Amino acid sequence: MKTLIQNGTVIAWAEGQHRVLNRGFVLFENNEIVYVGDSYDGTADSFIDATGRLVMPGFVNAHLHVTDTLYTKGYLEEVGASQPGVPINFASLYKVLPAVRHATDPDAQVVAARCAFAELARTGSTTVVEMGYDFEIGGNADIAITERIADVAGESGLRCYSGPRYRTMYYGDDGQGSVFYKNYPGGARARFEACVEFCRTWNGKYDDRLRTMLAPGQVDTCDAELLRDTRRQADVLGIPIQLHAGQSPNEYARIKEAEGMSTVEYLIETGLLGPDLIIGHGQIMTGDGDAATMPEHEIAALRDSKTTICHLPWVKARRGGVINSIEKYKSMGFRQCLGTDTYPFDMFNDMRMASTLCKIVERNPLAGLSSDVFHMATAGGADALGRADLGRLSAGCKADIVLVRTDTPKATPVYDPFKFLVHAATGDDVDRVIVDGKTIVENGEVLSIDVPAAVREVNEAGSRVWSRLDL
Repeated sequence: MKTLIQNGTVIAWAEGQHRVLNRGFVLFENNEIVYVGDSYDGTADSFIDATGRLVMPGFVNAHLHVTDTLYTKGYLEEVGASQPGVPINFASLYKVLPAVRHATDPDAQVVAARCAFAELARTGSTTVVEMGYDFEIGGNADIAITERIADVAGESGLRCYSGPRYRTMYYGDDGQGSVFYKNYPGGARARFEACVEFCRTWNGKYDDRLRTMLAPGQVDTCDAELLRDTRRQADVLGIPIQLHAGQSPNEYARIKEAEGMSTVEYLIETGLLGPDLIIGHGQIMTGDGDAATMPEHEIAALRDSKTTICHLPWVKARRGGVINSIEKYKSMGFRQCLGTDTYPFDMFNDMRMASTLCKIVERNPLAGLSSDVFHMATAGGADALGRADLGRLSAGCKADIVLVRTDTPKATPVYDPFKFLVHAATGDDVDRVIVDGKTIVENGEVLSIDVPAAVREVNEAGSRVWSRLDL
Protein backbone atom coordinates (compact mmCIF):
# COMPACT_ATOMS: atom_id res chain seq x y z
CA MET A 1 0.00 0.00 0.00
CA LYS A 2 1.37 3.41 -1.01
CA THR A 3 0.76 6.43 1.24
CA LEU A 4 1.56 10.00 0.18
CA ILE A 5 2.27 12.75 2.72
CA GLN A 6 1.68 16.08 0.99
CA ASN A 7 1.37 19.84 1.57
CA GLY A 8 3.89 19.93 4.42
CA THR A 9 7.38 21.33 4.96
CA VAL A 10 9.66 18.30 4.70
CA ILE A 11 13.07 17.79 6.27
CA ALA A 12 14.56 15.52 3.62
CA TRP A 13 17.93 13.78 3.49
CA ALA A 14 20.15 14.59 0.53
CA GLU A 15 23.90 14.57 -0.08
CA GLY A 16 24.68 13.49 3.47
CA GLN A 17 22.63 16.05 5.37
CA HIS A 18 19.15 17.19 6.27
CA ARG A 19 17.66 19.70 3.82
CA VAL A 20 14.38 21.61 3.96
CA LEU A 21 11.77 21.28 1.23
CA ASN A 22 9.29 24.09 1.80
CA ARG A 23 6.55 22.15 0.04
CA GLY A 24 7.59 18.53 -0.08
CA PHE A 25 6.17 15.10 -0.68
CA VAL A 26 6.98 11.82 1.07
CA LEU A 27 5.74 8.57 -0.40
CA PHE A 28 6.07 5.33 1.50
CA GLU A 29 5.00 1.84 0.58
CA ASN A 30 4.28 -0.48 3.48
CA ASN A 31 7.24 0.14 5.85
CA GLU A 32 9.68 1.80 3.45
CA ILE A 33 10.04 5.30 2.04
CA VAL A 34 10.13 5.13 -1.76
CA TYR A 35 10.19 8.81 -2.73
CA VAL A 36 10.98 12.22 -1.19
CA GLY A 37 10.93 15.39 -3.28
CA ASP A 38 9.40 18.78 -4.01
CA SER A 39 6.96 17.49 -6.64
CA TYR A 40 5.02 14.30 -7.25
CA ASP A 41 2.61 13.41 -10.04
CA GLY A 42 2.30 9.68 -9.40
CA THR A 43 -0.41 7.66 -7.73
CA ALA A 44 -1.03 6.61 -4.13
CA ASP A 45 -3.55 4.48 -2.26
CA SER A 46 -3.98 6.86 0.67
CA PHE A 47 -3.05 10.43 1.53
CA ILE A 48 -1.98 12.35 4.63
CA ASP A 49 -2.53 16.10 4.49
CA ALA A 50 0.45 17.77 6.19
CA THR A 51 -0.79 21.35 5.84
CA GLY A 52 0.57 23.34 8.78
CA ARG A 53 2.98 20.53 9.65
CA LEU A 54 6.69 19.88 9.58
CA VAL A 55 7.42 16.40 8.27
CA MET A 56 10.61 15.07 9.85
CA PRO A 57 12.37 11.79 10.54
CA GLY A 58 11.56 10.21 13.87
CA PHE A 59 14.02 10.74 16.69
CA VAL A 60 16.56 8.08 17.54
CA ASN A 61 16.60 8.29 21.33
CA ALA A 62 19.90 6.49 21.90
CA HIS A 63 20.01 6.07 25.69
CA LEU A 64 17.22 5.81 28.24
CA HIS A 65 15.91 3.84 31.20
CA VAL A 66 12.21 3.00 31.19
CA THR A 67 11.99 0.60 34.14
CA ASP A 68 12.84 2.90 37.03
CA THR A 69 12.79 6.51 35.79
CA LEU A 70 9.18 7.10 36.83
CA TYR A 71 10.09 6.15 40.40
CA THR A 72 13.35 8.11 40.60
CA LYS A 73 11.55 11.22 39.33
CA GLY A 74 11.72 13.83 42.05
CA TYR A 75 14.20 11.86 44.17
CA LEU A 76 17.37 12.42 42.13
CA GLU A 77 16.93 16.18 41.75
CA GLU A 78 17.91 18.93 44.17
CA VAL A 79 19.87 16.54 46.34
CA GLY A 80 23.42 17.62 47.10
CA ALA A 81 26.62 16.06 48.32
CA SER A 82 26.36 14.11 51.56
CA GLN A 83 29.10 16.29 53.06
CA PRO A 84 31.25 19.27 52.02
CA GLY A 85 33.83 18.52 49.37
CA VAL A 86 31.94 15.56 47.90
CA PRO A 87 31.17 15.82 44.13
CA ILE A 88 27.80 17.32 43.22
CA ASN A 89 26.42 14.10 41.70
CA PHE A 90 27.52 11.86 44.56
CA ALA A 91 24.19 11.62 46.41
CA SER A 92 22.08 11.10 43.30
CA LEU A 93 24.31 8.53 41.56
CA TYR A 94 25.70 6.51 44.47
CA LYS A 95 23.03 6.80 47.16
CA VAL A 96 19.55 7.67 45.94
CA LEU A 97 19.57 5.82 42.62
CA PRO A 98 20.56 2.41 44.06
CA ALA A 99 18.02 2.86 46.87
CA VAL A 100 15.13 3.50 44.50
CA ARG A 101 16.13 0.58 42.28
CA HIS A 102 16.25 -1.72 45.30
CA ALA A 103 12.69 -0.64 46.17
CA THR A 104 11.18 -1.56 42.79
CA ASP A 105 9.67 -4.92 41.92
CA PRO A 106 9.21 -6.70 38.56
CA ASP A 107 5.58 -5.67 38.05
CA ALA A 108 6.41 -2.05 38.90
CA GLN A 109 9.18 -2.04 36.30
CA VAL A 110 6.92 -3.42 33.60
CA VAL A 111 4.10 -0.90 34.12
CA ALA A 112 6.66 1.91 34.26
CA ALA A 113 8.05 0.76 30.91
CA ARG A 114 4.60 0.80 29.31
CA CYS A 115 3.94 4.34 30.51
CA ALA A 116 7.40 5.50 29.39
CA PHE A 117 6.94 4.01 25.93
CA ALA A 118 3.67 5.95 25.64
CA GLU A 119 5.49 9.20 26.40
CA LEU A 120 8.28 8.34 23.98
CA ALA A 121 5.81 7.71 21.17
CA ARG A 122 3.78 10.83 21.99
CA THR A 123 6.89 13.04 21.81
CA GLY A 124 8.30 11.76 18.54
CA SER A 125 10.90 9.14 19.41
CA THR A 126 10.47 6.33 16.88
CA THR A 127 13.63 4.37 17.77
CA VAL A 128 14.54 3.99 21.43
CA VAL A 129 17.52 2.35 23.14
CA GLU A 130 16.36 0.88 26.43
CA MET A 131 19.21 0.23 28.89
CA GLY A 132 17.37 -2.37 30.93
CA TYR A 133 18.08 -2.53 34.64
CA ASP A 134 16.22 -5.68 35.65
CA PHE A 135 17.94 -7.53 38.52
CA GLU A 136 21.34 -5.94 38.00
CA ILE A 137 21.56 -4.62 41.54
CA GLY A 138 21.26 -8.16 42.87
CA GLY A 139 23.37 -9.83 40.22
CA ASN A 140 20.50 -12.20 39.40
CA ALA A 141 20.76 -14.12 36.12
CA ASP A 142 16.98 -14.20 35.65
CA ILE A 143 16.20 -12.51 32.34
CA ALA A 144 12.39 -12.73 32.69
CA ILE A 145 11.88 -9.01 33.29
CA THR A 146 13.91 -8.13 30.21
CA GLU A 147 11.67 -10.42 28.15
CA ARG A 148 8.50 -8.91 29.58
CA ILE A 149 9.71 -5.38 28.86
CA ALA A 150 10.80 -6.39 25.36
CA ASP A 151 7.24 -7.58 24.75
CA VAL A 152 5.85 -4.29 26.03
CA ALA A 153 8.19 -2.44 23.66
CA GLY A 154 7.14 -4.60 20.74
CA GLU A 155 3.46 -4.11 21.48
CA SER A 156 3.93 -0.33 21.68
CA GLY A 157 4.70 -0.14 17.97
CA LEU A 158 8.01 1.59 18.59
CA ARG A 159 11.34 0.48 17.20
CA CYS A 160 13.40 -0.59 20.21
CA TYR A 161 16.93 -1.74 20.96
CA SER A 162 16.94 -3.68 24.22
CA GLY A 163 20.19 -3.77 26.21
CA PRO A 164 19.90 -5.71 29.48
CA ARG A 165 22.90 -4.75 31.58
CA TYR A 166 25.50 -6.81 33.36
CA ARG A 167 28.67 -5.98 35.30
CA THR A 168 31.37 -7.48 37.48
CA MET A 169 30.69 -5.38 40.56
CA TYR A 170 28.29 -2.84 41.98
CA TYR A 171 28.81 0.42 43.84
CA GLY A 172 27.18 2.68 46.40
CA ASP A 173 27.62 5.23 49.17
CA ASP A 174 29.81 3.87 51.97
CA GLY A 175 28.22 6.30 54.44
CA GLN A 176 31.41 8.31 54.83
CA GLY A 177 31.39 10.33 51.65
CA SER A 178 33.14 7.75 49.51
CA VAL A 179 32.08 5.09 47.01
CA PHE A 180 32.36 1.37 47.75
CA TYR A 181 32.82 -1.27 45.05
CA LYS A 182 31.86 -4.90 45.71
CA ASN A 183 32.20 -7.88 43.39
CA TYR A 184 29.23 -10.05 42.57
CA PRO A 185 29.71 -13.73 43.39
CA GLY A 186 31.43 -15.39 40.46
CA GLY A 187 31.86 -12.07 38.72
CA ALA A 188 28.19 -12.25 37.67
CA ARG A 189 29.14 -14.45 34.72
CA ALA A 190 25.73 -16.14 34.80
CA ARG A 191 24.12 -12.74 34.28
CA PHE A 192 26.45 -12.03 31.35
CA GLU A 193 25.66 -15.34 29.69
CA ALA A 194 21.92 -14.77 30.18
CA CYS A 195 22.16 -11.34 28.54
CA VAL A 196 24.12 -12.76 25.61
CA GLU A 197 21.51 -15.47 25.12
CA PHE A 198 18.70 -12.89 25.23
CA CYS A 199 20.49 -10.82 22.61
CA ARG A 200 20.92 -13.88 20.42
CA THR A 201 17.34 -15.13 20.61
CA TRP A 202 15.33 -11.88 20.67
CA ASN A 203 17.17 -9.90 18.00
CA GLY A 204 14.81 -9.28 15.06
CA LYS A 205 11.49 -10.04 16.74
CA TYR A 206 8.33 -7.98 16.17
CA ASP A 207 8.95 -7.68 12.43
CA ASP A 208 12.53 -6.59 13.14
CA ARG A 209 11.37 -3.58 15.17
CA LEU A 210 12.96 -5.18 18.23
CA ARG A 211 16.70 -5.54 18.16
CA THR A 212 19.23 -6.13 20.90
CA MET A 213 22.57 -4.81 22.09
CA LEU A 214 25.19 -5.78 24.65
CA ALA A 215 25.25 -3.39 27.58
CA PRO A 216 28.06 -3.77 30.14
CA GLY A 217 26.94 -1.59 33.04
CA GLN A 218 29.48 1.14 33.78
CA VAL A 219 33.12 1.37 32.82
CA ASP A 220 34.18 1.39 36.48
CA THR A 221 32.08 -1.68 37.37
CA CYS A 222 33.33 -3.95 34.58
CA ASP A 223 36.68 -5.72 34.71
CA ALA A 224 38.86 -6.06 31.63
CA GLU A 225 37.90 -9.68 31.03
CA LEU A 226 34.20 -8.83 30.90
CA LEU A 227 34.76 -5.99 28.44
CA ARG A 228 36.93 -8.18 26.21
CA ASP A 229 34.28 -10.90 26.26
CA THR A 230 31.68 -8.27 25.37
CA ARG A 231 33.67 -7.29 22.31
CA ARG A 232 34.06 -10.93 21.25
CA GLN A 233 30.34 -11.63 21.59
CA ALA A 234 29.35 -8.42 19.78
CA ASP A 235 31.55 -9.40 16.85
CA VAL A 236 30.02 -12.88 16.74
CA LEU A 237 26.42 -11.68 17.00
CA GLY A 238 26.87 -8.57 14.86
CA ILE A 239 25.09 -6.32 17.37
CA PRO A 240 26.03 -2.95 18.92
CA ILE A 241 27.41 -2.24 22.40
CA GLN A 242 26.59 0.57 24.79
CA LEU A 243 28.60 1.33 27.93
CA HIS A 244 28.04 3.98 30.59
CA ALA A 245 31.28 5.97 30.79
CA GLY A 246 32.20 9.55 31.57
CA GLN A 247 29.50 9.88 34.23
CA SER A 248 31.47 11.31 37.14
CA PRO A 249 34.88 12.44 38.42
CA ASN A 250 34.84 9.47 40.81
CA GLU A 251 34.55 7.07 37.88
CA TYR A 252 37.57 8.59 36.13
CA ALA A 253 39.62 8.48 39.33
CA ARG A 254 38.57 4.87 39.98
CA ILE A 255 39.80 3.73 36.55
CA LYS A 256 43.08 5.56 37.11
CA GLU A 257 43.54 3.92 40.49
CA ALA A 258 42.39 0.40 39.60
CA GLU A 259 43.75 0.10 36.05
CA GLY A 260 46.57 2.65 35.98
CA MET A 261 45.19 4.36 32.90
CA SER A 262 42.54 6.82 31.74
CA THR A 263 39.01 5.85 30.77
CA VAL A 264 39.72 6.06 27.03
CA GLU A 265 42.96 4.11 27.44
CA TYR A 266 41.01 1.39 29.28
CA LEU A 267 38.58 1.16 26.37
CA ILE A 268 41.51 0.93 23.96
CA GLU A 269 43.19 -1.75 26.07
CA THR A 270 40.09 -3.93 26.23
CA GLY A 271 39.37 -3.59 22.50
CA LEU A 272 35.92 -2.13 23.06
CA LEU A 273 36.23 0.88 20.74
CA GLY A 274 34.62 0.62 17.33
CA PRO A 275 31.83 1.93 15.09
CA ASP A 276 29.38 -0.30 16.97
CA LEU A 277 30.23 1.16 20.42
CA ILE A 278 28.15 3.89 22.02
CA ILE A 279 29.58 5.63 25.08
CA GLY A 280 26.59 6.74 27.14
CA HIS A 281 27.12 10.10 28.93
CA GLY A 282 30.69 10.94 27.81
CA GLN A 283 30.89 14.00 30.06
CA ILE A 284 33.95 13.29 32.22
CA MET A 285 36.38 11.73 29.77
CA THR A 286 39.39 13.61 31.17
CA GLY A 287 40.61 14.34 34.68
CA ASP A 288 39.19 17.87 34.63
CA GLY A 289 36.11 17.14 32.53
CA ASP A 290 37.30 19.45 29.73
CA ALA A 291 37.55 17.81 26.31
CA ALA A 292 40.26 20.32 25.41
CA THR A 293 42.73 18.51 27.70
CA MET A 294 42.21 15.08 26.11
CA PRO A 295 45.57 13.67 24.91
CA GLU A 296 46.09 13.37 21.16
CA HIS A 297 46.34 9.58 21.19
CA GLU A 298 42.96 9.32 22.90
CA ILE A 299 41.38 11.76 20.44
CA ALA A 300 42.76 9.72 17.55
CA ALA A 301 41.49 6.46 19.05
CA LEU A 302 37.93 7.72 19.50
CA ARG A 303 37.86 9.47 16.14
CA ASP A 304 39.46 6.77 14.01
CA SER A 305 37.45 3.94 15.59
CA LYS A 306 34.23 5.85 14.81
CA THR A 307 33.00 5.28 18.34
CA THR A 308 29.91 7.37 19.15
CA ILE A 309 29.39 9.47 22.27
CA CYS A 310 25.76 9.72 23.36
CA HIS A 311 25.11 12.96 25.22
CA LEU A 312 22.39 13.28 27.86
CA PRO A 313 22.45 17.03 28.53
CA TRP A 314 19.32 17.61 30.60
CA VAL A 315 19.94 14.94 33.23
CA LYS A 316 23.43 16.41 33.72
CA ALA A 317 22.32 20.03 33.77
CA ARG A 318 19.66 19.59 36.43
CA ARG A 319 22.32 18.09 38.69
CA GLY A 320 24.69 20.99 38.17
CA GLY A 321 26.85 19.42 35.45
CA VAL A 322 27.59 20.27 31.85
CA ILE A 323 29.35 18.68 28.89
CA ASN A 324 32.40 20.64 27.86
CA SER A 325 31.55 20.33 25.07
CA ILE A 326 29.73 18.90 22.08
CA GLU A 327 31.37 21.63 19.97
CA LYS A 328 34.82 20.47 21.05
CA TYR A 329 33.90 16.87 20.30
CA LYS A 330 32.65 17.94 16.88
CA SER A 331 35.94 19.70 16.12
CA MET A 332 37.79 16.52 17.12
CA GLY A 333 35.79 14.55 14.57
CA PHE A 334 33.86 12.41 17.07
CA ARG A 335 30.54 10.86 16.14
CA GLN A 336 27.80 12.08 18.49
CA CYS A 337 24.15 11.35 19.23
CA LEU A 338 21.53 12.24 21.86
CA GLY A 339 19.37 10.50 24.42
CA THR A 340 17.01 11.55 27.19
CA ASP A 341 18.35 9.12 29.81
CA THR A 342 15.50 9.79 32.25
CA TYR A 343 12.58 12.19 32.36
CA PRO A 344 11.09 13.83 30.47
CA PHE A 345 11.39 11.34 27.61
CA ASP A 346 11.17 14.27 25.21
CA MET A 347 13.99 14.67 22.70
CA PHE A 348 12.93 18.23 21.95
CA ASN A 349 13.92 19.09 25.51
CA ASP A 350 17.33 17.46 25.21
CA MET A 351 18.00 19.10 21.85
CA ARG A 352 17.29 22.48 23.41
CA MET A 353 19.53 21.74 26.39
CA ALA A 354 22.34 20.44 24.18
CA SER A 355 22.36 23.54 22.01
CA THR A 356 21.91 26.09 24.80
CA LEU A 357 24.39 24.59 27.26
CA CYS A 358 27.00 24.33 24.53
CA LYS A 359 26.60 28.02 23.73
CA ILE A 360 27.00 28.89 27.42
CA VAL A 361 30.08 26.72 27.92
CA GLU A 362 31.76 27.96 24.77
CA ARG A 363 30.48 31.53 25.22
CA ASN A 364 29.68 31.45 21.55
CA PRO A 365 26.20 31.77 19.98
CA LEU A 366 27.44 29.81 16.95
CA ALA A 367 28.34 26.75 19.04
CA GLY A 368 25.83 23.89 19.21
CA LEU A 369 24.02 24.90 16.03
CA SER A 370 20.43 23.76 15.71
CA SER A 371 21.15 21.84 12.52
CA ASP A 372 24.03 19.99 14.20
CA VAL A 373 21.95 19.07 17.25
CA PHE A 374 19.03 17.90 15.09
CA HIS A 375 21.49 15.69 13.21
CA MET A 376 22.65 14.19 16.52
CA ALA A 377 19.04 13.45 17.49
CA THR A 378 18.26 11.67 14.23
CA ALA A 379 20.96 10.51 11.81
CA GLY A 380 23.65 10.60 14.53
CA GLY A 381 21.78 8.04 16.61
CA ALA A 382 21.00 5.95 13.55
CA ASP A 383 24.66 5.85 12.55
CA ALA A 384 25.61 4.82 16.09
CA LEU A 385 23.33 1.80 15.68
CA GLY A 386 24.69 1.04 12.23
CA ARG A 387 21.33 1.93 10.68
CA ALA A 388 21.64 4.10 7.57
CA ASP A 389 17.93 3.36 7.05
CA LEU A 390 16.83 5.31 10.15
CA GLY A 391 16.88 8.97 11.20
CA ARG A 392 16.43 10.21 7.62
CA LEU A 393 13.67 10.87 5.12
CA SER A 394 15.06 9.35 1.96
CA ALA A 395 14.15 6.60 -0.48
CA GLY A 396 15.14 3.23 0.95
CA CYS A 397 14.80 4.32 4.58
CA LYS A 398 12.26 2.94 7.02
CA ALA A 399 8.96 4.81 7.15
CA ASP A 400 9.59 6.27 10.62
CA ILE A 401 8.06 9.71 10.25
CA VAL A 402 6.90 12.46 12.62
CA LEU A 403 4.56 15.36 11.84
CA VAL A 404 4.96 18.43 14.03
CA ARG A 405 2.38 21.21 14.19
CA THR A 406 3.42 24.63 12.95
CA ASP A 407 -0.09 26.13 12.79
CA THR A 408 0.09 27.47 16.34
CA PRO A 409 0.91 30.91 17.78
CA LYS A 410 4.13 29.48 19.21
CA ALA A 411 5.33 28.20 15.88
CA THR A 412 4.21 30.64 13.25
CA PRO A 413 5.93 31.89 11.18
CA VAL A 414 8.60 29.20 10.71
CA TYR A 415 11.47 30.50 8.58
CA ASP A 416 14.05 28.02 9.91
CA PRO A 417 12.61 24.62 10.84
CA PHE A 418 15.77 23.49 12.66
CA LYS A 419 15.74 26.52 14.96
CA PHE A 420 12.04 26.06 15.65
CA LEU A 421 12.42 22.37 16.46
CA VAL A 422 15.43 22.89 18.74
CA HIS A 423 14.61 26.20 20.43
CA ALA A 424 10.81 26.36 20.58
CA ALA A 425 9.06 23.06 19.94
CA THR A 426 8.21 20.41 22.51
CA GLY A 427 6.81 16.93 22.38
CA ASP A 428 3.32 18.40 22.81
CA ASP A 429 3.62 19.82 19.28
CA VAL A 430 3.82 16.34 17.78
CA ASP A 431 0.67 15.59 15.79
CA ARG A 432 1.32 12.21 14.14
CA VAL A 433 3.94 9.48 14.55
CA ILE A 434 4.49 6.73 12.00
CA VAL A 435 6.76 3.78 12.78
CA ASP A 436 7.51 1.09 10.21
CA GLY A 437 4.74 2.52 8.06
CA LYS A 438 2.06 2.31 10.77
CA THR A 439 0.54 5.30 12.57
CA ILE A 440 0.90 4.90 16.34
CA VAL A 441 0.09 8.53 17.29
CA GLU A 442 -2.65 10.55 15.58
CA ASN A 443 -3.91 14.02 16.51
CA GLY A 444 -1.54 13.85 19.47
CA GLU A 445 -3.17 10.70 20.86
CA VAL A 446 -1.25 7.45 21.34
CA LEU A 447 -3.10 4.65 19.56
CA SER A 448 -0.96 1.67 20.50
CA ILE A 449 -1.11 1.97 24.31
CA ASP A 450 -4.03 2.49 26.70
CA VAL A 451 -2.56 5.66 28.23
CA PRO A 452 -5.10 6.23 31.04
CA ALA A 453 -4.65 2.63 32.20
CA ALA A 454 -0.86 2.93 31.99
CA VAL A 455 -0.90 6.10 34.10
CA ARG A 456 -3.21 4.54 36.68
CA GLU A 457 -1.01 1.44 36.99
CA VAL A 458 2.14 3.52 37.47
CA ASN A 459 0.52 5.62 40.16
CA GLU A 460 -0.43 2.46 42.03
CA ALA A 461 3.03 0.98 41.61
CA GLY A 462 4.66 4.25 42.65
CA SER A 463 2.93 4.16 46.03
CA ARG A 464 4.15 0.61 46.53
CA VAL A 465 7.75 1.40 45.55
CA TRP A 466 8.01 4.57 47.60
CA SER A 467 6.65 2.83 50.69
CA ARG A 468 9.70 0.53 50.54
CA LEU A 469 12.21 3.27 49.88
CA ASP A 470 14.95 3.46 52.51
CA LEU A 471 16.96 6.69 52.33
